[in-house]
Amino acid sequence: MEHIASKLQDLGITKREAEVYIALLHKKEFTAPEIAKITSVSRSKSYEILQNLVKKKLCVENYRNGIKVFSCIDPKRVFEKINNELEYKKNIAAEIFDELHSIYQKNEQVNAGVEYIEVLTDKLTIRERWLSILNNTKNELLVFAKPPYTAPLEENMSDELNVLKRKVKIKSLYEYGYIRTKEEMDHFIKVVDSFRKAGEEVKMLRELPMKLAIRDEYLTMLALNDPVSMQPTITTMIIEHPSFSTSLKKVFSIYWKEALSFTDFKQDVKTLLIQ
Repeated sequence: MEHIASKLQDLGITKREAEVYIALLHKKEFTAPEIAKITSVSRSKSYEILQNLVKKKLCVENYRNGIKVFSCIDPKRVFEKINNELEYKKNIAAEIFDELHSIYQKNEQVNAGVEYIEVLTDKLTIRERWLSILNNTKNELLVFAKPPYTAPLEENMSDELNVLKRKVKIKSLYEYGYIRTKEEMDHFIKVVDSFRKAGEEVKMLRELPMKLAIRDEYLTMLALNDPVSMQPTITTMIIEHPSFSTSLKKVFSIYWKEALSFTDFKQDVKTLLIQ
């Protein structure tokens, strides 16, 4: 791994940061003390280095059972950002991307199904997990698109186009009741229409019961309203269980049947906006 660590240093990552980042690729998540055990970095220094990697968007932090844990970000996401930078960085990244991504994929396969319920509260973590779910869909993705969003909807476009090119079926039901002005509605329609034209099946509903994504009838990602305030929240659960996904797929089908087609929605948009 020394040659990879050397190349990562050429990309502006310190020697110790490179060592920790490579270690993170080998397992779903680590605590700082665990990182200290498998690297040359001391326990006290490991916290500082992990925070540096979070700031550089190479890993994310979260809490599991009250303990802070760290997970690496998919190298694919990291290197997409690098490809928007200087040409020499692109060449360096290209030399090590395949090996890093191979390690990351093995990590995902080994950890699949070990813990089938995951709770996320960090916005960046939720965003990265969503993109991972989207990009790893093989057959079908069903979505309740409901705010709050971790990023503007249009920022999903490039990833979704890549998924749709693989003939993956994506059906999204969009909530529109939160929109208050004509300008917001015009932008919303434009964004949803761009997804529709890309190949996504879309329908519209004034209000959805939750944020939801069901991947390949196996993995479910959902966020419910806060039980006290009943306001939307980004706190998200990811459940890897086929029976749970199958049950919620039936819920999705019920709401899908009740929803407006995109054509009907556009025709009625003025009336819908003032209701």
